[in-house]
Amino acid sequence: MTTQTSGIVHARGTDTARRRERVLKALDAAVQARDEINVSGIARRAGVDRTFLYRHRDLLGMIQTQAAEPPPPGPETVSRPSLMADLANAQDRNTR
Repeated sequence: MTTQTSGIVHARGTDTARRRERVLKALDAAVQARDEINVSGIARRAGVDRTFLYRHRDLLGMIQTQAAEPPPPGPETVSRPSLMADLANAQDRNTR
């Protein structure tokens, strides 16, 4: 390899590493925000093309794994007392 081509190869590798890092950060942010996880959404959030993800099967696998997992329970989960209150209110409305 010549000096010029080795420089180009190094620059391409550096660019790929930056893109991979952006994808990982976007995936982590989507998980933390409990957003819907799919290839298009992560690519858009990371600022990369979807084909980048399809060329890097490990990243694609991470996205698909996260998409298959149910979201963690959040603060808006329904409790039994709140359901009982809703039911009582509905019964009162029906009675009126």
